[in-house]
Amino acid sequence: MSEDKQEKHFPLSAELRDKTSPVWDMSQERAFIENLLGQRFNFFLVFFSLTVAGSVNAKAQIHLQIILGIGAIISILFALVLARSQEKLDLILADLRADETHPATIIDRRANPSGSRRRYMGIWIPRLCCSILVIGCMLAWSGKLSVPQEAKLLKSEPKGQLKP
Repeated sequence: MSEDKQEKHFPLSAELRDKTSPVWDMSQERAFIENLLGQRFNFFLVFFSLTVAGSVNAKAQIHLQIILGIGAIISILFALVLARSQEKLDLILADLRADETHPATIIDRRANPSGSRRRYMGIWIPRLCCSILVIGCMLAWSGKLSVPQEAKLLKSEPKGQLKP
């Protein structure tokens, strides 16, 4: 492609960039990242719940081990994505708080001085859920967490016959 057909991007100062059209400022980026973090967190909780439900309903020990193993690996990967989104949100909010007139800064000053608890959603809850799955996986592979005998018996009985 020739140079005259390529778009040239020149670095702009933050003040000049915010005055040009279309305007994508830090407030819009904060709203976007916060929404994205919330959606990812909800998806993570659904996946974690499905993994736990699948492991509770496992009929064979190998199924329990596989469900917990794959669930733990995927949950850890999701948790890494959540942590990155949380890191971006923290950086955006730190940038917004530098402006004393920004609504986020004003509300932050008026809020409870104990600070924000949003890191629970982006960091601590995913770590706890991943820890539960990893521990469950290790216990399943070591044999300390096993499928109940009743599930094994129900599977081995011929169809159409019930135990009295």
